[in-house]
Amino acid sequence: MNKKEKILVLDDDPDIGTMIKMMLEYKGYTVSVSDRADQAAEVLQSNDIDLVIMDMLLSGVNGTDLCSELKKNSSTSGIPVIMISAHPNAKEICLLAGADEFISKPFDMQDILSKIDRLISAIKSGPDN
Repeated sequence: MNKKEKILVLDDDPDIGTMIKMMLEYKGYTVSVSDRADQAAEVLQSNDIDLVIMDMLLSGVNGTDLCSELKKNSSTSGIPVIMISAHPNAKEICLLAGADEFISKPFDMQDILSKIDRLISAIKSGPDN
């Protein structure tokens, strides 16, 4: 059975969330968008999310702290996280927090798509499959 991978986009800018959602749905992904970092772990566990795209700053919440929490939690640690930010030096900070990939703003949708494809392919070819 060919399952549509589920992606969670966490961004407090509704325009960015909508743009990413539209592009990913066009490419065949199932996409949820949220600006609520405080509900991320719950959404991840209850919706069988395959990948997260997260902004580094989410309405006063440091996305790197959230990423670190997700990677330390055994039920969410295997979910790939792509972090995005316009801040200088953000790449190093995000990768140290456990992000699997980093994309700087402004970003190219093809860059996001290629990183998603690579991470999803790695999941599909992982030890459980």
